[in-house]
Amino acid sequence: MIDNGGKVNVGAPAISGAKVTAKVLGHMKGDKLVVFKKKRRKGYKVKNGHRQSFSQIEIQSIIEKGDTAKKAAPKAEAKPVAKKATAAKKDAAPKKAVAAKPKATAKKPAAKKATTAKKTAAKKTDK
Repeated sequence: MIDNGGKVNVGAPAISGAKVTAKVLGHMKGDKLVVFKKKRRKGYKVKNGHRQSFSQIEIQSIIEKGDTAKKAAPKAEAKPVAKKATAAKKDAAPKKAVAAKPKATAKKPAAKKATTAKKTAAKKTDK
């Protein structure tokens, strides 16, 4: 439903060509809700609860007939940004694979054996 200077336009279910622009202010959690279940004379009581997640947005403008020129410009800008993000992911993937090699864990027990060998050698020399 759009009110344009006293002229009301109602869509069923939506108005064709309408455009809404909004800004995401943040992702938050709602108030705590307590869910309490009880069956009388049975000794059954359960207390649970949850906090619903939601996104807080601010509606900036509502246009009855959307402009196609404005829609094309953000898409052209969004594509190069997506390519940069995928390139960064490709670079990051090999680094993670290198850090997770099992060879690094094999060296640690060998180092412990060397230190224990030094301690036993020191004990033998003390005797």
